[in-house]
Amino acid sequence: MNKNHLKNALLIGVSGLVLMMPAQAGTPVWTFAGVAEYPPAVTVSTKGTATIQYTVTNQSPHPHTLQMKPIRGITPSGCTAPLGHHQSCTLNLTVTGSALHGDVTGGPILCDQENSLPCYQPSQSNGLAIKLMQQSPIQQYTVTPSAEAHGSISPSTTQVVNSGTTMTFTASPDAGYGVHQWLVDGILAQTGGTTYQLTNITANHMVNVTLGTVTLTPSVSLLALSVNCQPASACTTTQNTALTGKPRQITIQNTGLGSATNVAVNTSGLPLGTSITTNTCNGTLNAGGSCVIILTPGAIASYDLNGTACTSGTQPVGGTLTITADGGLSSQVHVDVLSYGCQYQGGFIYSIDDTTLNTGSIGGNVVSLVDQAAPSINSGSQATSVIWSSNGNGATSTDVNYTTILGIDETSTTSTPSPTSPPYPVGTPAYTACNGNLDGACDTSNIVSYYNFNRVSGGSAPTPLTYYAAGLCKATIAGYSDWYLPAICEMDAISVVTVTKCPAGTQSMLSTLSFLRGDPNGGTPSTSCIPPSGTHCLAGYYWSSTESSAFLNAAWNEYFSTSDASGPETDYEYAQFGVRCSRALIL
Repeated sequence: MNKNHLKNALLIGVSGLVLMMPAQAGTPVWTFAGVAEYPPAVTVSTKGTATIQYTVTNQSPHPHTLQMKPIRGITPSGCTAPLGHHQSCTLNLTVTGSALHGDVTGGPILCDQENSLPCYQPSQSNGLAIKLMQQSPIQQYTVTPSAEAHGSISPSTTQVVNSGTTMTFTASPDAGYGVHQWLVDGILAQTGGTTYQLTNITANHMVNVTLGTVTLTPSVSLLALSVNCQPASACTTTQNTALTGKPRQITIQNTGLGSATNVAVNTSGLPLGTSITTNTCNGTLNAGGSCVIILTPGAIASYDLNGTACTSGTQPVGGTLTITADGGLSSQVHVDVLSYGCQYQGGFIYSIDDTTLNTGSIGGNVVSLVDQAAPSINSGSQATSVIWSSNGNGATSTDVNYTTILGIDETSTTSTPSPTSPPYPVGTPAYTACNGNLDGACDTSNIVSYYNFNRVSGGSAPTPLTYYAAGLCKATIAGYSDWYLPAICEMDAISVVTVTKCPAGTQSMLSTLSFLRGDPNGGTPSTSCIPPSGTHCLAGYYWSSTESSAFLNAAWNEYFSTSDASGPETDYEYAQFGVRCSRALIL
């Protein structure tokens, strides 16, 4: 072989080997691809963290196990298993801002675990570009809490907090007290409430809670309601269109300076069917605030001591509505559900007015539990029977006075009184125009007014009240002094109404107190109806306060009986009949 030719071939081979090594050295054995969701360019605060990810692929035909050269503040995970030819793994880098000393540029560098060479890293455009953001020192503030007398606050000591902090304060009032106001730096921040939140604190503050007495004051201390006992209803006692069962309202007001918390309402002793149908008295009731409770009655009246509805002629025990709040606060309202026959305010209820305002109680009328004068029975007058009018000498038939009392006969109205003559003696007070057949209180006032200023015999006026029927009703009976002699329609509004002219729907003793009617022919008429203990039956003839328009010197009376027909009659005023006084409920 030619030596020059061999020399040239050798040089060409050596030259080719030198050129190949740099080419192979420039080709990465494993490559890096960024993950879009976790890019390598991030900004992290000294208190923050960030995540960066790469997909690493082994381009070599030989397997490699890789490890990352440490970078302060960056924790790697993943890519720890051997990678075969063209296999990939995810390199996860957790950046902790507090561990960094500054910005990080370039990397990460991955090397073969078995051989520190070769090592590779991402291209410059795909390498790490971590910027450390230095934070300003945290601003701190002091918050000083305090509570006035009659309670405490938590926390109770000065608190040091970071800027932007939110703090919650809790007040614990003493018994009988509540939170009035929350003040921040002396300025009202909140009214009432046992907790207060101071939000986004960016300055020093003073938080003060003021406390005051709490008083839960009900609008009424007693509430009387009518049963709901309409005609053709399922109600089993005396039905009447007047018994509408109107719902009635109690308003509770916090009249103190502090807030009432955990307000609640409870009931006890209410009859079946009566319930609270509206209640806004719950939670917190601020000072000066009010809430509403509505009671709706059912068809059963309140129970007596034996658990029986009072419509049997007994006295109701009544129920209780109790309003409570934190700190031992408590107020009560006595509740009575009433109907005909219940003993109430000294008498038996025979009339109910359920049209009164729903913020108060019902109205109505009662007839006394016992006779003020014994009635005339079939055997005649009894020892205490009394005349309708007296001349002042006594209360028997020979002591009658036939003066016509003006404005009280069955035809009289407030607009057209009757009778209007003969005129009274000079000095006698003027009479009032009465609804003579309906308004016994007005009739009685006219009768007593006349006899208080006139006395025919036995001395100077007044004529003694015990000498005539209406006068007996001016006595104090069962603790009440506002009694009157009932008008004829208050006694009987269902018999011969064409004569007595009683309006349709008028409630009267005869129609609503059927259990109280006795037998005038019996041996003891006053107990012939088996009345409740200590009371009298209605049995015999009783005076009304209504004069007769048809007969001079006569007045209306009512005959009560179970053995023969009851009904109204007119008799001369000298007749000695019974007296059973009536009064209006005061609620």
